[in-house]
Amino acid sequence: MAGIIKAGSPRTTSHQAGGVAFNFADMGNTYLTKVQGEANKIVAEARAEAAKIRKEAAEEGRRAAMQSVEATLRGKVEQQLQTIVPALKQAVQSVLDARQAWQRHWEQHALKLSTAIASRIVRREVQRVPLITVELVREALQLASGNERITLRLHPTDHATLQDHITKLTTEMNSLAETRVIADPAITAGGCRVDTEFGSIDQQLEAQLARITEELLA
Repeated sequence: MAGIIKAGSPRTTSHQAGGVAFNFADMGNTYLTKVQGEANKIVAEARAEAAKIRKEAAEEGRRAAMQSVEATLRGKVEQQLQTIVPALKQAVQSVLDARQAWQRHWEQHALKLSTAIASRIVRREVQRVPLITVELVREALQLASGNERITLRLHPTDHATLQDHITKLTTEMNSLAETRVIADPAITAGGCRVDTEFGSIDQQLEAQLARITEELLA
C-alpha cells in the first residue's frame, strides 16, 4: 500500500534531499582524488621515462664522443707511426750498416797487420834458408809447364847465389821449352816470377800475401 505524503511534512523531504546531495559530493571528491592520483602517477612515470631517456642519451652521447675521440687518436697515432716506423727502420739499418762497416774496417786492419807480420817472418826465414826460393821456382815452373817459351825472373842476389840450383831445376822441368833466366831488380828477394805467352805466375811474397788477403776478405 502506497504511503501518503502529508502536506505538513516538509522537514522530512528536505532532510532526505540533503542526504542525497552529500553522497554525490563525496563520490565526486573520491573520483577526483583517484583521477588526480592517476594523473600524478602518469606524470611521475613520464618524468622517470624522460629522465631515463635523457640518461641513456647522455650515455650514448658520451660513448659516441669517446668513440669519436678514440677514432681521432687512433688516426693520429697511425699517421705518426707511418712516419716514425720508417724512420726507426732507417735508424736501425744505419746502426747495422755502421756496425758492419766498423767490423769490416777492423777486420781489414787486423788482416793487414797480420800480413805485415807474416811478411817479416817469411822474409827472415827465406834469408835463413835460401832454398825456399828454389821451391817457389819449382812451383811456378810446374804451373807454366806446357808453354814453349818461359822467362824466369829472379832478384839479382838470388840469381847469383842460386844459379846452379835454378839451372838444374829448369833443365829437369822444362827440357822441351825455351827457358830464359833473368836477374831482375824489380823482383823482391826470395821470390820469382815466370812469364809466358799466356800470362805471368807471380811467386813474390807480396803477391802471395795479397792473394791470401783477397781470399780472406771475399
